[in-house]
Amino acid sequence: MNLDDKIKQALKVDAEEIELLMTKEKGLFEQLFAIFKGNRRHWNVFGMILAVLTAITMFWSFYHFILANNLDDRIFWGVISLALWTGNMGLKVWFWLEMNRNSTSREIKRLEIAVAQLTAKLHQS
Repeated sequence: MNLDDKIKQALKVDAEEIELLMTKEKGLFEQLFAIFKGNRRHWNVFGMILAVLTAITMFWSFYHFILANNLDDRIFWGVISLALWTGNMGLKVWFWLEMNRNSTSREIKRLEIAVAQLTAKLHQS
C-alpha cells in the first residue's frame, strides 16, 4: 500500500468525524453573541451601542421629516435620516464581517485538527 492509498483511507475514516463537526455549526444568534467574547469584544460592544444610537436617531429624524412643513426642513431631516441610515448599515456590515471572521477562523482550526490527526495516523502506520 503506497502513501496515496494510506492518505485516501485515512481521509475516508476522518470524513465521518469531520461531518459530525460540520453538523454542530452554530446558528445565527450564537454567531452574533460570539463576537462579544473575543479579543475585540470592547470594540464590538461599542459598535453595538453606536448602532442602537444611530437607529434610534434615524427613526427620530425620519419622524421629523414626516412632520416637516416646508421644503428646507424636509431636505434637512431627509439628509440626516439618510446619513444615519448609511452609518447604521455600515455598522451592520462590520458585525457581519466579524461573524464571518470568526467562522473562517473556526474552519481553519478544524482543518488544522484534521491535518494533525491525519499526520498522526500516517506516522503510526
